[in-house]
Amino acid sequence: MRINYFSDVHLEFGDQDLPDTDADIVVAAGDIGVFAQGVEWLKAIGKPVIYVAGNHEFYGYEYRQTLSMLREQCAGSPIRFLEKDQFIFQGIRFLGCTLWSDLFVEGLDKAEALGRSLNDFRKISFGDCPFQPEHFAALHLDARVWLEQRLAEPYIGKTVVVTHHAPTEWSWIDSPNVIKKIAYCNDLKPLFHEYEIAAWFHGHVHNLGDYRIADARILSNTRGYLGRKTVAGFDINKVVEI
Repeated sequence: MRINYFSDVHLEFGDQDLPDTDADIVVAAGDIGVFAQGVEWLKAIGKPVIYVAGNHEFYGYEYRQTLSMLREQCAGSPIRFLEKDQFIFQGIRFLGCTLWSDLFVEGLDKAEALGRSLNDFRKISFGDCPFQPEHFAALHLDARVWLEQRLAEPYIGKTVVVTHHAPTEWSWIDSPNVIKKIAYCNDLKPLFHEYEIAAWFHGHVHNLGDYRIADARILSNTRGYLGRKTVAGFDINKVVEI
C-alpha cells in the first residue's frame, strides 16, 4: 500500500497546496489547522484519509466539544477521524489517537514548569476549566492503555499506528536537555519489541523523521509555521510503501 503522509500543515499560518500523488490513502497526523479548519482541506484531496487531531486543533475551544465536532464534520466523508479508534483499509489495520504525553514522567517540578510555559494550557479548555498538566497526563494514560489493548489483539495483516505526539524521544532532534521534549515525545520503545507494528506515523516535532525500531518504521513529515519557521525538506507529496 502506498501512503501519502504529512502533519503540522498549520493552515492557520497560511495555505498549502493539496497533495497530488498516486497514493492509495493519506495519513494526516494532526495540526492540519485549528478546530475544523483542516477538514474541508482534507476532503478536497479526494482520497481516503486517516486523520488524528494534534494539539492545535483544540486551540480556542473545549477539548471534548472539539472531538465531537471533528467526528461530526468527517462523518460520511472519505476522512476517517480516529481518536482511540481503528480503521481497516485494504487489509491494513490503522490505529489512531492524539497520544498526549506523560508530563510527569520526569517529576512534578518539570510538569509544573511545562504547565506555565506551554500554549496548550492557555489555549485549550477542558470542561469549565483551563487544560491542566493532569489532564494531559490522564489523556496519555487512557490512550496508551487503549493502544496496548488493540495491539495485543490478534490481527492477520499489517498494523499501522497514527498519532500526533511522537512515540519515542528518538524523534526529537533539537537540544536533548530542554524540558519541552517531554510534551512532544513519549517513551514507548518497548511496544515495538512486544507487538508487530509495520509503521508509526506521527507529527508534533517540527522535523522530518524516518528511523526503525525492531521491524517498524517511525515516520514524520511536518511543514511547520509558514512565515515563521518551516521545516526544510517538507514535501506534501511524500509517499511511503507499507
